[in-house]
Amino acid sequence: MPAVRTRLLGAALAAATILAAHGNWASAADELKIDDSRGTIDFAIGDSRIFRTVGNFKTWRGRVFVDEVNIPGSAVDVTISTGSIQMMDKQQAEMLKEPDFFDTGKFPELTFRSTRIERINDSKLKVDGLITLRGITRPMTLDVTVSDRRRDAPPGARYARFIGKGTIKRSDFGMTKYIDMVGDDVEISIRTDAWR
Repeated sequence: MPAVRTRLLGAALAAATILAAHGNWASAADELKIDDSRGTIDFAIGDSRIFRTVGNFKTWRGRVFVDEVNIPGSAVDVTISTGSIQMMDKQQAEMLKEPDFFDTGKFPELTFRSTRIERINDSKLKVDGLITLRGITRPMTLDVTVSDRRRDAPPGARYARFIGKGTIKRSDFGMTKYIDMVGDDVEISIRTDAWR
């Protein structure tokens, strides 16, 4: 019996240690919300001197986990509805939903998940991650600017504003149609408020 009690005590102490560590992490990191109600995700294709087309995604959502004490411990994930693509030319937007491009019927979502976050200075971050599009996953880097940070913001209030910019090659995701005419590089930008 003493041995059993000793084992139970040891297990209880281990569980308490794990719970305490988890509690410290939870208090250090803020989970923030981002979505299409308070931000935009835009894209641009082509050389502005020759041909350039722009658009955006109407429906998207995400989360940002901010650990101010340990920035590499922070994280971000974003999910975009590919069928919500919008452009000035509605016919062109419909074309981009077809199998040669986003193939929205088969691949209704585009996702980005961070793998590493580095603080460059007080207002700039480098966010490395993985973008999955048309079932293909490739690395992507976002250069992020943070402004209007309010660390004491109450629940429901804005914590900060983020602007992130990065570039992918559409050929990496099997979208090669008209590549000689339009180009391969796609510039992606996200501008959003993040709130508790």
